[in-house]
Amino acid sequence: MGRMMRGPAAENAMSALRQDAPGEWQRIGQVLIGAGLVAFGARRGGVLGALALAYGIERLSPLALGGVSLSRLLLSAARTPAPPQSRHFGDGTRDGVDEASWESFPASDPPGRGVG
Repeated sequence: MGRMMRGPAAENAMSALRQDAPGEWQRIGQVLIGAGLVAFGARRGGVLGALALAYGIERLSPLALGGVSLSRLLLSAARTPAPPQSRHFGDGTRDGVDEASWESFPASDPPGRGVG
């Protein structure tokens, strides 16, 4: 049969098992709590149901997003400034009249001829 490990190798193996086991159980618990809250919120409805649903999704998001919670992801997206949108007509080589003419182009089209 198998040989029993002794000494430092056995202690390292037991230490690794002890460290992995709580993490796995914690993850299972987090899935159960998050899924329970999502199910409760979807079934309940109303304000309390919406809050339970949102909190359940928040609890499940680190598992789906690789450790980043949904609230942190949304906050970082909201805090990131949008790049400035500068549209220069002709790469800045035109004057203000040309640029104003270009920006008002659809409005400056002559009306179409009517039938008749």
